[in-house]
Amino acid sequence: MPTEHVLPKNVPVCPVRGSVIYPTMVQHIDASRAISINAIEAAMQGEKVILIVSQKDKDVDDPQGSDLYEIGTACNVLRVRKNPDGTVQMLVSAVARVRASNYRRDEHLTADIQPLPVQSGPTVELQALTRELREKFESIAAGGKVSAESVQTIQGKDDAGEMADHIAFNLDFKLEDKQALLETATVTERIRRLLTLLDTEQEVQAVQARIRAQVKEEIDKNQREYYLREQMKVIQKELHGGEDGEDADEAEAFRTKIEALELKPDVKKEIDREVNRLARMHPDAAEASVIRTYLTWVTELPWNARSEDRLDVEEAAQVLDEDHYGLEKVKDRVLEFLAVRRLRKERADRGELSAEDVNKGPILVFTGPPGVGKTSIAQSIARALGRKYVRIALGGARDESDIRGHRRTYIGAMPGRLIQGIRTAGTKNPVILLDEVDKLGTSYQGDPSSALLEVLDPAQNQHFTDHYLGVPFDLSEVMFIATANYPEQIPPALMDRMEVIDFSSYIEQEKLEIAKRYLMPRQLTQNGLKANQISFTDAALEKLISYYTREAGVRNLEREIGTVARKVARRIATGEVKRVKVTDKELDRYLGQARHTPESEGKEDMVGVSTGMFYTPVGGDILFVETSIMPGKGLVLTGQLGDVMKESARAALSYAKSHAERFHIDKERLDNSEIHVHVPAGAIPKEGPSAGGAMATSLISALTGIPARHDVAMTGEMTLTGRYLPIGGLKEKVLGARRAGIKHVIMPKANEPDLRDIPLHLRSSMRFHPCETVDQVLDVALVGGLKALETPREAGVAVPATTSKRKTSRRSGAGGARA
Repeated sequence: MPTEHVLPKNVPVCPVRGSVIYPTMVQHIDASRAISINAIEAAMQGEKVILIVSQKDKDVDDPQGSDLYEIGTACNVLRVRKNPDGTVQMLVSAVARVRASNYRRDEHLTADIQPLPVQSGPTVELQALTRELREKFESIAAGGKVSAESVQTIQGKDDAGEMADHIAFNLDFKLEDKQALLETATVTERIRRLLTLLDTEQEVQAVQARIRAQVKEEIDKNQREYYLREQMKVIQKELHGGEDGEDADEAEAFRTKIEALELKPDVKKEIDREVNRLARMHPDAAEASVIRTYLTWVTELPWNARSEDRLDVEEAAQVLDEDHYGLEKVKDRVLEFLAVRRLRKERADRGELSAEDVNKGPILVFTGPPGVGKTSIAQSIARALGRKYVRIALGGARDESDIRGHRRTYIGAMPGRLIQGIRTAGTKNPVILLDEVDKLGTSYQGDPSSALLEVLDPAQNQHFTDHYLGVPFDLSEVMFIATANYPEQIPPALMDRMEVIDFSSYIEQEKLEIAKRYLMPRQLTQNGLKANQISFTDAALEKLISYYTREAGVRNLEREIGTVARKVARRIATGEVKRVKVTDKELDRYLGQARHTPESEGKEDMVGVSTGMFYTPVGGDILFVETSIMPGKGLVLTGQLGDVMKESARAALSYAKSHAERFHIDKERLDNSEIHVHVPAGAIPKEGPSAGGAMATSLISALTGIPARHDVAMTGEMTLTGRYLPIGGLKEKVLGARRAGIKHVIMPKANEPDLRDIPLHLRSSMRFHPCETVDQVLDVALVGGLKALETPREAGVAVPATTSKRKTSRRSGAGGARA
């Protein structure tokens, strides 16, 4: 049993990195950090006892108590020596495992320590474990992993705990494993853990020995093959009159391929130079391998291979309709492109236009939220044109060489992704999709978005030069299509070269049709079901869309349909049922409780509560602005409002104050009241200027006691002078308001043209109120309108806002809402 040591309660702490010291050891500690040197000096001035404890992260230079392990080793300081470079070397004798607590920091760390009680365990079991430990250690030591002095010291240990500690210290275990052994006070348990680590070490040694044997065998084999190859080369040179026949044949094969490519004279001249270099070079030279790879790339590129365009506009329209529902604007733009190209080709056939004029066309960029079909429509365009399709994912690309390639001087150099895509397509006029172009990064290796400027410029890309090729390659016949979720993140110079086609969110009716036409058949096939084994009612799909997904596209909708299909497949496979009809009432059985509850309109007209509108990348919805008046001073804003939205609230209050006399608002009470504006769903950040009208309506309603109409929702930015300015996302906001049951929508008059984007059947079921001033907004939004505002009311306190009994919307996964 170890000797009990009397230790002080509070001791200085010396943090160490990457090592653990165990009791009974005498060890040198080198200290270079001020925190450690100060601790050593404090120990020498005190009772010469110090706590050695390991850091959890060795990269932390100035550790605190939280950066250290809880269990350390109390040590007696035997000797301290200061070195000329300012560092300190300390010789310590470790005496006990201790638990540290109550770390304090001054010039050094100090901590309270409490020795861990040491237990040996059952005697017979301990003897067996000790014998096993000794045998395993001797086996490992025989492999030369431990010095002879350490082996001799360990073999001379009679105490099992001491022997285990010394073995753990001398073997190359992970810091976490060594710390775990230090924290294990019971000797039997400590030896068990150590035996597990020794088993692993033995397996590693066995694998290393096997690898060494294999490597030696491979080296012997390679040396033999090398000598044989050298002999064959000498024989071949003698047979071919001193010329390396194999190399000459290889160079000639490249010349034959290059002649068949019909390259331009300047390009052919450069490539012929490389072929001649290869012919003169020894085939085993390092440079020969580089040239060989380069010529392979050059000869496999489609310099003049094209796929014939299908320019039948009606057939293309049929292909696009087969693959996608809706997206009418996008389809129209693609068909316009085909029609223009067909007319150009007809004029070129009559000699009125050159081939270059036929190939010129716009660079399209599809922008919109995820999951609305940007990538898949590009595949349909390629199918409609009869062209090859290549997708290049640019998300996270931070290196210019991703676009332009590496120069051949680098080891492992290769062309950029564009040339790689052209080679994969096998034609020089594929459809290349540049996916996620808004997520390009910039680093010290260059700016890939700047490299795209030449690629996406029809006036320059016919002479695009990849750094690896070193010769121009014509990209003018490639149809480039880019996609982006956030067009504002695309550099202006790059955006200027592209024509923007915006993909808006799908409405519920479109999602329903997409689910029936595309998503359900695909998921049935993927999950091994036949069409007669499962069916969804329209009500079930509508509930799935509204209550289980909240997105602009249909990706999550397809996942949820797949989830239902898998659960039905399990029931059919087990023989429980033969076919299933999924109704809206059975969705809970397959998908659990509904995840989203769309917000609904207020139940009654209320004082101080107005209805606003907002949109997120996953669609639109309504929000409520609540205002309460109470004794005090100042304006209080809650609900995770962004800076712009807070400014809208302040502007609304200033507007109310400047028109207090006209609206018959008690100025004295206004100056001595605290006005609290709150937007519910406080866990969701909200931003944007378009809640100005709703803020003004809520404030003025609370200050005057006139209720705001519950069936009216509004969107628009207001100014201090009362102007009502246009906003974005009107379509998404109106669709969200319609889903919530709103009948009247107040909007800026400047946004009237945007109403054309809203389906006719939805427009006919709602009434829109275009407004140019805040007065016009209040005239519609308040009960009684402007007449009620401007009519003198009985003196007294304004009616306070009451709490609505609405059910709070459970919005999740949509990010911040933008009003």
